[in-house]
Amino acid sequence: MPKRPIDERRRAKRTAQKKCASLIVKHGQQAQRIPCLILDHSLDGFKIGGASRLKRGQSVELILDEYTSNTVLCRVMWVGKPGSQHGGEAGLRVRDRTV
Repeated sequence: MPKRPIDERRRAKRTAQKKCASLIVKHGQQAQRIPCLILDHSLDGFKIGGASRLKRGQSVELILDEYTSNTVLCRVMWVGKPGSQHGGEAGLRVRDRTV
């Protein structure tokens, strides 16, 4: 099945943003906190930078603000290939928002 152009796949308008955030990534029983940068966002998800260690399909928790409990449970939808235009970036789809 051929891929549709990106504009047709988007359900919500994306807003550019450069904001520091953190990811909580679980490895078995252990959790690791990884700093990242939110590059853009929509109602459905986020594009982040600093995500080279993520894997497609992985569940992560995005901490939007260090000083509040504003977190978002997400699933990794894509990870940019190293050396490509989107290397080190990842797309996250919102699963559950906790404010």
